Amino acid sequence: MTPTVAAILVAAGRGLRAGGGMPKQYRTVGSRSAIRRALATMAGHPQVAAVQPVIHRDDAQFYAAVCEGFDLLPAVFGGATRQASVRAGLEALESRHPDIVLVHDAARPFASDALIGRAIAAAAAAGAAVPVLPVVDTVKTVDPSVRSPELWIDRQYVWCKLRKL
Repeated sequence: MTPTVAAILVAAGRGLRAGGGMPKQYRTVGSRSAIRRALATMAGHPQVAAVQPVIHRDDAQFYAAVCEGFDLLPAVFGGATRQASVRAGLEALESRHPDIVLVHDAARPFASDALIGRAIAAAAAAGAAVPVLPVVDTVKTVDPSVRSPELWIDRQYVWCKLRKL
């Protein structure tokens, strides 16, 4: 049986550290905003049956300008934290009973169709999945309270959660 897949696109953050006077998900990357790129990827994926946007209450006007032309569920308002926003998206999807729910950040617009497909397959096989990359940089911890404060970490045991692809 093919699992029913829904995607929550979390776009309720303020993203103001990026500058520009507006949340980073609404800023232009090339010719389109980050959120529009993320919406296109999720809504266009053949395995994703529904996309549930979660936006900030103050961004309804920004959102209305970028969602035109997509077949999306009505946006819901997020909370004060990412966790609260994801919960709002899950609650909005509850009546649809999806088998798999993808959670994606609208400010990270370059997830590929292949990555989404691998995440769906991994979640179907294992019950849950988080895309990660191996860490290639040198990693160490520092504890100034000991005589030899540096502890080198074996990279084979350290993975980085995907931020962009």
